[in-house]
Amino acid sequence: MDTLALDTALWDITTDVYGNIATVGDATPASAQTGPGMRLAQDVATRTRAWRGEVYFDTSQGVRYDQILGAAPNLAVVQNAFNTEALNVPLCETAIAVFQFAAGSVREITGTLNVADVSGNNAVVTLT
Repeated sequence: MDTLALDTALWDITTDVYGNIATVGDATPASAQTGPGMRLAQDVATRTRAWRGEVYFDTSQGVRYDQILGAAPNLAVVQNAFNTEALNVPLCETAIAVFQFAAGSVREITGTLNVADVSGNNAVVTLT
């Protein structure tokens, strides 16, 4: 299974060396940047970045940020929301969110979402 390759700095599709739309996943040569682990990481990151109802073709995708934002977050609730959404990605078998909350003027959640697919390919999605 492949997905469109995203430029991680711009979060936009990109092209390969031949000018074709780039893909990542099973059909692309296996490496840390193009293999199945990267496909899984991109699909999980894309799905967890979306607000529930935002994805035009499937409004059931996305995190319910309206239930998370606006107050000091309960990390267990946030981690559960990300784990649940990650497990909805096709072939994703495990998802473990490890987040930290920085209070004060910064007020941010950082951490990682460790995922693995049914074939044992692992990936880490970093939340910054």
